[in-house]
Amino acid sequence: MLFILILISQAFADQLILSQILWRHGARTPLHCNWKCEEFEQQGMLNGYLTPTGMRQHYVLGQWLRRRYVEDLKLLSQNYNEAEIYIESTDVNRTIMSALSNLQGMYPLGTGPKVNPNLNHSYLLPPNDIIFEDLGNEAIPGLLQVVPVHVREKKADIYLRGYDAVACPRNEEIINNNVNSKLYHEINLKSQPLILDLAEQLQIDASLLNITNLYEYQDTFDSCEFNGYQMPKLKESTKQQMKLLQYLYFALEHNIDFDQARLLATPFFTKVLENMDNVINNNTKHKFRIFSAHDTTVELILNALNLTTVECLKQVYFKQEVQNKNCIYTFPGYASNIIFELYRKQGLEDQYYIQVLYNGTLMPICNNKYKCDYQEFNAIIQFQNVQNYEEECWITPKSEQQIATWLVVTISVALTLLFVFSICIIYLSIRQKRLDQYVKGVQQFEA
Repeated sequence: MLFILILISQAFADQLILSQILWRHGARTPLHCNWKCEEFEQQGMLNGYLTPTGMRQHYVLGQWLRRRYVEDLKLLSQNYNEAEIYIESTDVNRTIMSALSNLQGMYPLGTGPKVNPNLNHSYLLPPNDIIFEDLGNEAIPGLLQVVPVHVREKKADIYLRGYDAVACPRNEEIINNNVNSKLYHEINLKSQPLILDLAEQLQIDASLLNITNLYEYQDTFDSCEFNGYQMPKLKESTKQQMKLLQYLYFALEHNIDFDQARLLATPFFTKVLENMDNVINNNTKHKFRIFSAHDTTVELILNALNLTTVECLKQVYFKQEVQNKNCIYTFPGYASNIIFELYRKQGLEDQYYIQVLYNGTLMPICNNKYKCDYQEFNAIIQFQNVQNYEEECWITPKSEQQIATWLVVTISVALTLLFVFSICIIYLSIRQKRLDQYVKGVQQFEA
């Protein structure tokens, strides 16, 4: 009876036709030279490599995704199907390895392919001279599933690393302006008690610290905490304030206002909408798109969705009334993820809606609605996307733009002068012709 009810509910349920997930990599080693710097440096750990903790985090997230999209919502096949899934990653070891770890959770041992049992075993060997070991019909022992991960070089990755000055040259100026802004200095000044408090507990010189340094310390503390490295003994109140400042500073540095967020988020949202349109128009068989990236990418998209802002983070940090009731004020930790799900309404072939989940929880979008009509979502994103991204981001170097502008101006002036000169020549020619006719007439009259 229960089975029949489940079948009936599925038959009358809206159909999930595409899911796109953006995630942050798992736990990594430290990046900044501050707490235990010499020790980490000697051990070769200041490189941001994915740790076993990070691998486990993404493996478990992969299990959650399998339960949701393979077992419950039936979006994906039980076994890996290359036509259904497309994985993109930044060209960084920790994001690539996070993607590989995640897919092992989605398609664990025992789900991989088998070789044709009727195949001559010699075809299963490389051309090298090697002693053959019979592995049975498992392509890889344990039926391990191998998956492809696609990357772009850093300069070309405007989709997942648009916040980087290499991909968007203007971002260098954006960050420089943000960390020298009036708001930065205001927050830095009001954070002096926290700076003095931390310096005293770490026994370092407070005069050498600002909120940028505190953010970097907290980033190192996160790495230590999640990987079991030695941690400083800090007061609980200090820890809480450090975590709140971490997110505030991070957002302040990268997108101090919505105009910056919409600029840097434009390529990613363009890709997300393009993928949705391709599924709606039956131009692709991909049902699951994966973007393996960084905390900066996740924070940027949350900001562009109005789920967090510098203003609301500032209000939380200074214990003021928070105006944005949807404000996410906890830092996007390791393996944090945003999911965009596209549904077709039951019985309505041409009507669709979007759901957005953050770390597995539905988020209010489109005027606080948890289900947003696709046309409305598309219109909102299209409206906020910048229309001339390459120009706004200075993809073409300023020098080239200036040269191009100079050439246009020079050519325009030259053409204008040529036109004026031509008019003058024509005028003088006509005038001279009339003068010659007049002189000839006078001569004939006198004769």
